[in-house]
Amino acid sequence: MRLSYNMPALIMHMIQNQALDRQSGDLNRISSGCKISSAADNPTGLVQSENISIQLKSLETVTRNVQDGVSMLQTAEGGLNEITSMVQRVRQLTVQAGDGSTTPSDRQTIQGEIDQMLDGINETAKNTEFNGFKLLGETKTISMTVGTNAGDDVNIPQINLTNGEESEISDLYKIQTGGGKDILSGDTDSALSAIDSSLNTIVSLRSKYGALENRFTSSYDNMQELSEKMTDAYSSIRDSDMAEEIMNYSKEGIVIQASNAMISQANKLPQDVLQIIQNFEK
Repeated sequence: MRLSYNMPALIMHMIQNQALDRQSGDLNRISSGCKISSAADNPTGLVQSENISIQLKSLETVTRNVQDGVSMLQTAEGGLNEITSMVQRVRQLTVQAGDGSTTPSDRQTIQGEIDQMLDGINETAKNTEFNGFKLLGETKTISMTVGTNAGDDVNIPQINLTNGEESEISDLYKIQTGGGKDILSGDTDSALSAIDSSLNTIVSLRSKYGALENRFTSSYDNMQELSEKMTDAYSSIRDSDMAEEIMNYSKEGIVIQASNAMISQANKLPQDVLQIIQNFEK
């Protein structure tokens, strides 16, 4: 008597195990939403998606840098706008003082207002700061990274507009009382010359800040678009296609059910043969 394996049942069992493994993978991708859970799933895709992920994180950081840069420039612009208004008022008062019909008392009153305006300019320059940076209180350069690669830096100039020897508009403060160019001396030409020179310096700086703000805004828009496209590329590599995975899961379920039925039939065949032998013996 020879014993043999039930090969049909073993084959169907193997097919069933393979279907179970595939269905398990489908279920994992459905539950996690990830097409690639480990390097074994797709080695090349994993490398590509990780590189994209690194770029995306860098873009997020750079985007925050650019937003901070815009906020910094807007802060400086606000201070410069106020200073410009006060300098223009000082010029208006100086021209008024040049009227030959003004009395010494009138000039004294005008000079008092000019002194107040200049004190206001000094205070505005000192108090215009962003995160501790004195934007209008010292002459320095702030370097800000606005790209994901080395060398993608932008220099934001700081300028000193306070009342001091290192100020870029030090001549403006000389028209204060006792400064040597005040209107009380009757020399309004020197005062106007100092005012116009200071205004040119301030307006030039405002122009630079405006250009930088436009550049930062353009870079921000570009990075937002790039980030969106890279996110889409990352999703196409790593994220599961739910419709496809559910379809595959259902298909493997049908294979498993069919395998169970076939295994049952294959196991019944030896019993049928044994029944025939038993009948033959009788």
